[in-house]
Amino acid sequence: MSLRDGFSYFQAKPARWLLAAALAISSALGGEPLSVAPQSHRDDQPTPEAKTAGREHAPARHDAEWKAAPRPAPTNPKELPPAFAKATPSSIADLRSIEQRVKELVRRVTPAVVDVEIGGGTGSGVIISEDGLVLTAGHVCGESGRAVRMTFSDGRKARGKTIGASRDSDCGLIRITDRGPWPHVAVGDLEQTRPGDWVLALGHPGGFDLRRSLVVRLGRIIRLEDGNLQTDCTISQGDSGGPLLDMFGRVIGIHSSISSSLTANFHVPITDFYQNWDQMVKTLNTPPKQD
Repeated sequence: MSLRDGFSYFQAKPARWLLAAALAISSALGGEPLSVAPQSHRDDQPTPEAKTAGREHAPARHDAEWKAAPRPAPTNPKELPPAFAKATPSSIADLRSIEQRVKELVRRVTPAVVDVEIGGGTGSGVIISEDGLVLTAGHVCGESGRAVRMTFSDGRKARGKTIGASRDSDCGLIRITDRGPWPHVAVGDLEQTRPGDWVLALGHPGGFDLRRSLVVRLGRIIRLEDGNLQTDCTISQGDSGGPLLDMFGRVIGIHSSISSSLTANFHVPITDFYQNWDQMVKTLNTPPKQD
């Protein structure tokens, strides 16, 4: 499918802007906050639910469980509102059902999305296991063994170490070295994913800011071929490493690179993480060290 063909999914722009307005109004009235970030350049540096960490912290598990790539969570297409099967929303009822689904997913996954600080650079990441495995971008993560400082959306902090990265695919892995358990979300697959599917892009553009909440953008996939995952979700500096979610709340991509064009937002497909897993976790033979 060509890029030009992909734009056929977005002919009803008024409907999409109306949906955006509805989400903004809902936020103003006390709903889930959904912020929109400006465009920028590439950073230099079942419905799954994000389970919240409990008060009692158990020791984090390390090497044994992390040597195998995670498995995609199953889905049930029947649980999605009918509006998601349409090329474009056709009624106010469609817009409201999409809005409700987005608000539900944002509430569930927000606890698992973190701001990532490594050296002098910042990015984003998403936790995918209760013992603290974090997916991010390779250019955010860098080499293994680097100290990482993470901030949750509620302001809590955690320490971690980089596991490794695949420079060719821009995949990166981090592990939280503080005691958990940690809130986390499930990973997905791309077997049923198609251009035109609705997606959510989450992250901390510009770094963590407790005053504005996590930033969420609703968009659609416009290209999925030859290992390229492209959306019209406007992402910005600091978003790199944050998750791209399908409407089941599963991670299907990680923000990688953007440009000044609205449609030039690229994400690492989750399948690249599976394919490069062994390369990235080869340093796990060395137990994590506390700072």
